[in-house]
Amino acid sequence: MSKQVGAIDAWGTLVPPGTFDRWPDEFKHIFRRYASMDIFERGMTPEQMIAHMDEAGVDRVMLSAFGYGDFEIISNEEVAAVVDKYPARFTGVGTVDPRGKPMDVLRKIEHMATDLGLRGLRLEPYAYGNGMVGAPPNEKMYWPVYAKCVELALPVCMQVGHTGPLLPSEAGRPIYLDEIALAFPELVIIGCHLGQPWHEEMMVLAWKHPNVYVETSARAPKHWPESFVKFASSYGQDKVLWATDYPLLTFDRTLQELRDLGLDDTVYRKIVRDNTIRAFRLEG
Repeated sequence: MSKQVGAIDAWGTLVPPGTFDRWPDEFKHIFRRYASMDIFERGMTPEQMIAHMDEAGVDRVMLSAFGYGDFEIISNEEVAAVVDKYPARFTGVGTVDPRGKPMDVLRKIEHMATDLGLRGLRLEPYAYGNGMVGAPPNEKMYWPVYAKCVELALPVCMQVGHTGPLLPSEAGRPIYLDEIALAFPELVIIGCHLGQPWHEEMMVLAWKHPNVYVETSARAPKHWPESFVKFASSYGQDKVLWATDYPLLTFDRTLQELRDLGLDDTVYRKIVRDNTIRAFRLEG
């Protein structure tokens, strides 16, 4: 059925061969937990990733840049190069460290969107602290970033919930997004990783605010909390985006587990395709 729908993964990561040393030790812990260490060590070409997409019936992946402190793990430029080569299969999502001087940060976002053609901005609040305390997304350094994203029509994809890597979780409390959604009603906000153990907060915010969505990367559907399954299948069906954080989770596994939840075809299509098209403004 997924092959007929044409699924769109709202978060995938490129892990090119020879790039494993770019990852700091704090993240390798989670690769072991997900039993995906060998993929990260070996790496994967875009062509191999596309082959896995084809096997699972995935039309497109929102391919994400990623950085942590001095570690530029997957740069905006690397993502843009893959998108340029395979524009029918990948859409790029960039990143920026908001701790720089505000005008420098805003110029990087402008470059990311207008020169590289990336279609969203990913932020990781745990990464902008000192390794023990993160930087909640309502701190003042973020506010010019949000205003710039409104100007450029870029959704902000925000990590929420506990961190898998050995890094602080408190900054990932979804409730911090409430203030942002009220201050920037034109800003599309996507809370990524479902938000556990504060998923009830994330669900309420997605229900409350027209501009807030919840995305499920790195959270296998068979392990979704019962309350979230109810949300996704009923009153929150227009606000949930399927995602894998590939290669942490695979396309085929998560799509099958989503089917196994018993969702009807209309809800399934919304979650694996239509909601992502709307949130990222991919129409046409």
